[in-house]
Formats: sequence, C-alpha cells, structure tokens
Amino acid sequence: MKAVLDTNVIMDALQERQPFDIEAKEILRRAESGEVTVMFTANAATDIFYMYSKARGVKSARSALEFLLTGYVAVDVTHSDCLNALKLANDDFEDALVSVCAEKVQADHIVTRDETFLKTDSAVKIISPAGFLSELDASPGLHHL
Repeated sequence: MKAVLDTNVIMDALQERQPFDIEAKEILRRAESGEVTVMFTANAATDIFYMYSKARGVKSARSALEFLLTGYVAVDVTHSDCLNALKLANDDFEDALVSVCAEKVQADHIVTRDETFLKTDSAVKIISPAGFLSELDASPGLHHL
C-alpha cells in the first residue's frame, strides 16, 4: 500500500505535536517496518525545512529532512503537475498538487488532518491518519507492494 502524507502529518511526527503525533509516528513506524510505502511531495520539503528550522534551528531541520529523504519517497513535482493542479476544482493549490502527485505515483491514499482537504474530491482517496491506520489494520497481506 502506498500513501502520500500531507505536510501537516509529517510535521506532527517531527515536531511531536500532541496529540496528533501518536498516529503520525505510527504511520512512519509502519513505513519503516515495510508495511506501507510513505511518500511526500518534493515541494513539501521546503515547507518542512522552513517550519522545522523556525522551531528547532537549521541544524535540526537539516537532520530532520535528511531523515525523511533517506527513509521515505519524495515525489518529484513537475511543470505538468503544476498545470494539472491548477485545473482541479480546489482552491488550495498545495492540496491540489498533492492530489495530482498522488495520482501520478498511483498512491492508494492521501493522509491528512486538514478538514477541508479531507472533504475534497480527488482521484486518490483522502483519509485521516486514524482512518489510514484502521485501513492498514483491516487489510492484512495488502501492506506491501
């Protein structure tokens, strides 16, 4: 199973934003164990670095980003992806770009805590971290692609 994580889920895990960090860390733990493939869009890397450096300094931000880029998949964002995101009926360009990239890599889910994004139409199922973990638990044998 493949999932593209929205920036908020990654930041929950990295910055230990309670109570959201518990589910976010569990998703990353399951990716580390090979149960699921976790991805994030390459453009999210700049946002993650910026937010993390403001909270914990540049050195820590570099380490956090290196951790993400070593253990998880950064999905490239192309010119075409940006154009396709603009065509979607979504006022949040970042969310539209996540949807386009998730479809491009044939992800099974987009995982987010963003209430507006959760209600958005997408070719890839958008789900909360708790919902994603429930689906993983209900799908033995489907975790590995």
